[in-house]
Amino acid sequence: MRADAEALDWIIALREAPEDLETRARFDQWRAAAPVRARAWEESARIYAGIGEASPLHSKHWARLGERREAAPISSIPGARRPRPAYGMRAEGRRAPGKGRAPMAAALSAVAAALVVVLAAPEAVLRWQADAIAGTGELRTMTLADGSHISLSPGSAVSIDYSSAERRIGLLRGQAWFDVQDDPRPFRVTARNVETTDIGTAFEVGLTDGATRVAVGHGIVRVDDARTGRTISERLVAGQNVSVDPAGKALRGTAPLELIGAWRDGRLAVQDRSVSEVVDALRPWHRGIILVRPGALAGRRVTGIYDLQDTAGAMGALTKAHGGRVTQITPWLLILSDG
Repeated sequence: MRADAEALDWIIALREAPEDLETRARFDQWRAAAPVRARAWEESARIYAGIGEASPLHSKHWARLGERREAAPISSIPGARRPRPAYGMRAEGRRAPGKGRAPMAAALSAVAAALVVVLAAPEAVLRWQADAIAGTGELRTMTLADGSHISLSPGSAVSIDYSSAERRIGLLRGQAWFDVQDDPRPFRVTARNVETTDIGTAFEVGLTDGATRVAVGHGIVRVDDARTGRTISERLVAGQNVSVDPAGKALRGTAPLELIGAWRDGRLAVQDRSVSEVVDALRPWHRGIILVRPGALAGRRVTGIYDLQDTAGAMGALTKAHGGRVTQITPWLLILSDG
């Protein structure tokens, strides 16, 4: 909803200028203009406070950022002084300590439980299907029974099914690099509806929200539509790539060999990709949460090489070069938005 997006913008604005009376006055006017805005603000403030009170999952990685500020109650979102009726609190006098907290705690517990179910269920299914998963920020390399090697980028997952007739890998999430050993059995990688068959080579396959991408480091692969059996590319050779959208439409391209699979060396090489797609590629490498606000920045096309070992720096460079900004709400929550 638009009101939810505007409420998040106000949290950022009030945090950046907590003493600016003009900003505060404009906020009061915005909030009082419609009940839906007041509800959006209260919910956003509640979520913000919950984030502030939660310790980062990988807190040891944030020690260098210094001690975290003391968690703020809902009514003291940066720039929103407490207790003021204008910020959604009733002027009914002072409550006894702890009174009214139980319903709020129960509500937050219910929300947390729902989030656990929504977020954990797909992950549980993935873990049930996968034979190997790389964790956040982890590069995982494996040697298969035939001597072939697989490198998984952070957050990636694969299933492995070797039989006497064929060697088959399913890319369930993320991207993987395959260095295939010669064997009478064909080596096939299935990702969504795209099937890649090795013809003695090293190649990568990656999944994004919008496409499945295959790129060849050396040798030759064939790329087919697994649904129809239609051949997408009979011969894809070193330096060539193909991106296949959900409808099966293919777009072929080329790239310098040193940039194919560059993520294995800690570099993200992108060519004519949107900022939102680049952020999607950075997320598995970042030990925290990255949000991209709707706007012009998200759709800007970029080409460049970014340091995967410094994702915060990469996002700063990405946004600065294209008129955007990065706002750090907590040590582990970054928001990218138009400048």
